[in-house]
Amino acid sequence: MIKKNSDPIRSEKEIPEEVMEKLLQNRQRILNHEVKQEVRRNYTKPILFTVLTASAFLILIANPQINSAIRNALGISQDPGVATIEDNGIENNLNLVSESNGMEITVTKFVTTKRKMAFDYQFKIDEKLKALLEKNNKTEDPWAKTFEFIDVELYVNGGTESVYGGVSGMGYSYVEGDTYYGSLVSTFNNDTIPENAKLTLQITRLAWQDKEEVATEMAKAMADPDPMASFTVENAVEYEGDWSFDIEYAPLTQTATPKISNVDNLTDIKANSDALQTTVTFVSPYSELEDNSSPAITIYKDGVATEGLLSSMIFDPTTGEFETAFGLSALDKSSVYKLQLNKVDSNGEPIEEIGSFELRNE
Repeated sequence: MIKKNSDPIRSEKEIPEEVMEKLLQNRQRILNHEVKQEVRRNYTKPILFTVLTASAFLILIANPQINSAIRNALGISQDPGVATIEDNGIENNLNLVSESNGMEITVTKFVTTKRKMAFDYQFKIDEKLKALLEKNNKTEDPWAKTFEFIDVELYVNGGTESVYGGVSGMGYSYVEGDTYYGSLVSTFNNDTIPENAKLTLQITRLAWQDKEEVATEMAKAMADPDPMASFTVENAVEYEGDWSFDIEYAPLTQTATPKISNVDNLTDIKANSDALQTTVTFVSPYSELEDNSSPAITIYKDGVATEGLLSSMIFDPTTGEFETAFGLSALDKSSVYKLQLNKVDSNGEPIEEIGSFELRNE
């Protein structure tokens, strides 16, 4: 069952300026990690750092009222592409409620283009989940703030086959009182979503792991002399169901072709922008991996190195071909971006610059 819920926030409290500043900084930060979606989590050493961080942060707030500015600074509004379309007055607010297995989930924001989808959702937490989240928030861990997972499907024009595949994703979450606020931003590898499509979003499972248990099993695996040592952790809390939402907004169609300039040591550069991101392909002389090094991209916005812009990167080590997506919206006609390709060591520390170029939408 889907119903429209338009109850306003009736009571708000102002927040300190320094807290608001930090939250607004977080609006510009996103993680470049793949969301792993399995009932049981199997971890191996070589992929450890890409699967453990499914969420950017968790904030437990005792006060049951929260300033709406915080909600806007959190959630998908952190994503730079989403922030741009919101700053340009493009509507993405929804209050669609779906009930399954006695649990209601509300989707409060949704926006998509052909290659990117983002939505906010919320639900009331029970005591079991609340206890786990409080425990996870207190548990020290070097890799992640939370261990949480969301399984979703996306259907087009009433179809029965989900198009949600070939994606990289990042999540955000926080808890206020007895309400859990979550977000998912997904970047597709191809132009997956058709123009003017009628979309149905389906959430099929929400799951959380015990951070302390993951840390313990991780330590055991890391101490194992076998370089391919792995471990499995069961979900500590899990909800399954069929929460479906008929989306009221069609995919955004704004596009632009960025002008490329100041190219250094990179070739075959092609770029196109949609309302939420810019996709770039190029070829680098850096092909075969050597000395345990790997490629990494640093993005500068108007001359300043900026975190949280890069949402995906695909690299072919045999040809030196790259495809990357980052948060430059087609609606941004003023900012100058620079993509710098670096060689980094196994710890992510830069070894040398490989090449770079600048681009700007006109």
